[in-house]
Amino acid sequence: MKRTYSSVTYFEQQIVTLYGPNSNAITSLDLVREKMNAENNFKRDDGSDYYTHCVDVANTLISYRIVNQDVVCAALLHDIIEDVPDYTQETIAQLTNANVARLVMMVTKTPGVDYHDSDNLKAYIDNIKTDADAAAIKTADRMHNMLTLQNKTPEARYRKIMETKTYYIPFFHDCRKMYPRYQNLFYAAKAQTLSQYYSIHPLHEENIELKKQIAKMKEEMEVMQAKLDDLMASRP
Repeated sequence: MKRTYSSVTYFEQQIVTLYGPNSNAITSLDLVREKMNAENNFKRDDGSDYYTHCVDVANTLISYRIVNQDVVCAALLHDIIEDVPDYTQETIAQLTNANVARLVMMVTKTPGVDYHDSDNLKAYIDNIKTDADAAAIKTADRMHNMLTLQNKTPEARYRKIMETKTYYIPFFHDCRKMYPRYQNLFYAAKAQTLSQYYSIHPLHEENIELKKQIAKMKEEMEVMQAKLDDLMASRP
């Protein structure tokens, strides 16, 4: 579902109330809004401005009463180093502070690393798990990605939900024990994604079975057509 202008405006009003109009949070919001919009070819699967995803991730944290400004700023900026040229840890540290830049780097994937490889993905997640705030940001990010699966193909939905079940649900489980201050967030993430798994997985299995049945019927029809062709060819 596309985020409306008013929803982003409401978020801006929230962070002004929490941190002030000249805060790092406002600087972070303005940056992603300027750089990660549809006009600059940063779009979500539904065509909306990509920065609305960043806003939703940060807003998820606030909704679970995670209101430390550094964490909210890092949530807003969590994709900027990975996706926008010329933005580095040093750049983010200058715009905000070193702690925000550190958190952004913790959730940023390394260029050239294949994260479809299970060992690489596990190492990435395990590193994030060492920090409560980075873990909270990654959890909110995954929660929002899961909530927007309807904009992906059935195959992509299945790949994403299986990745989440295999790697992220154990991550949520571990983090809930490690960081009880954020346990409501981690518990909600686990419950939400498990519910989606039990919804998407059976549909995928049914789709596979249906494709098998269609393929079998096609083969049978081809055999029948071949026999009919032979019969017609044998007639005088």
